[in-house]
Amino acid sequence: MWLNLVPQTEGCPAKCVCYSEPRPTVACQQQGLFSIPTEIPVRSQRIFLQSNKLTVVRSTSFSSCHNLTVLWLYSNNISHIEAGAFYGLEKLEELDIGDNSNLRTISPTAFRGLTKLHTLHLHRCGLSELPVGVFRGMFSLQYLYLQDNNILTLHDDTFLDLANLTYLYLHNNKIKIVSDNMFRGLINLDRLLLHQNRVIYVQPRAFSDLGKLKSLFLFFNNLTVLTGETMDPLVSLQYLRLNGNQWICDCRARTLWDWFKRFKGSSSELECSVPDFLAGKDLKRLKSDDLEGCVETPQIQTNLFNSKARSGKFPSTENPLGDTIPRCCLGDNDKSSILSGKSRQITNNPLKEKENISKTKYKEPERTKNDTRNKQSDGPLGTLSNNLDKSLEDLNPELIDNLEPSTAPNKKKKKCSKKPKSDTHCLKGQGSTLQVLSFLLIPMIWISLAMS
Repeated sequence: MWLNLVPQTEGCPAKCVCYSEPRPTVACQQQGLFSIPTEIPVRSQRIFLQSNKLTVVRSTSFSSCHNLTVLWLYSNNISHIEAGAFYGLEKLEELDIGDNSNLRTISPTAFRGLTKLHTLHLHRCGLSELPVGVFRGMFSLQYLYLQDNNILTLHDDTFLDLANLTYLYLHNNKIKIVSDNMFRGLINLDRLLLHQNRVIYVQPRAFSDLGKLKSLFLFFNNLTVLTGETMDPLVSLQYLRLNGNQWICDCRARTLWDWFKRFKGSSSELECSVPDFLAGKDLKRLKSDDLEGCVETPQIQTNLFNSKARSGKFPSTENPLGDTIPRCCLGDNDKSSILSGKSRQITNNPLKEKENISKTKYKEPERTKNDTRNKQSDGPLGTLSNNLDKSLEDLNPELIDNLEPSTAPNKKKKKCSKKPKSDTHCLKGQGSTLQVLSFLLIPMIWISLAMS
């Protein structure tokens, strides 16, 4: 027993220290090594090579170490890992190659054959993407560290074989879209960290396989809308962090608001960004009436977080919602008239609107910036048809100011919030365009007769 505790010099590489207990170990950390030592004892179970100056992991570096269970290569200058570098290490359980900032690409077969690996560190490696199939066959993996990289997107089914993965760390990357199949197969995932990315949208089925997820961190992203339907599969969720986003608190937030009434876990605040009169308030604590109507949302300045500094912010004028106008303010008969978010007017003519929708190459006459703004003003002209707008252009403004917009009556009239007053897509009142015309034109006819 005394002999087993004494460092063994026989067969031990230069600048390394070798031990037999608790497991045969080769410790070569912080030795200024530029290459992986040769003559590593074949019976070694643990090899520590962290904090050196290694640049390449060759296919022959560990080819004889079939008993290896732990391999630490973090904090080096590794820029290339040859194909088959870890081939034959069927007993390997933990592999740490994190903090190698020049390792920007990985071979699709780099980890092939590591069927017993349960922990893989790939943090701070400068990775911009992961190749298709890179984790294929790694059925035992439980902990995957991918934080602090430059990952822009993840291919569908990247984690498909990782049915036993419990922790997935993806924070401090540059991911923008969480797609439907990005996390498919992660049926046992317990913790998902996606904070401090650039996420602007989570697709509806993105969390479909995450029925066992307990912790979800999405704080400090560029989210404005997240639906309750997207969150419904997270039946085991206990800890949710959504702060640091720019939430739109109108009808688009209602399904998420409803979901929070069923959610029993812990959650951060969701500070409203728009409308102005709700800015800074917690979405979860709003009243139902606060979420009626829809708000015109111009391009929102978002905060993009640098992968190196948590507090680094970069302004962006990207519009997370695109050009789509929410339809939650309109009655069922009026929804067909919304073709895009570029200030197209409601014509109150179902046949005409149906014809417009059926045309795949619909083109709208060009408008100047000022013209578009006028047609979306708070006045009644903002909700009337183009033809009516032209017929009223020369009327006395005093006759128009007191009018309220009217539309054809709907069977189900949805309430629209009176706040904010700049809500250009909410329609209120009842009646028809003909009533507005008669109200305006009859006094004009009477004036004309009196003057004649």
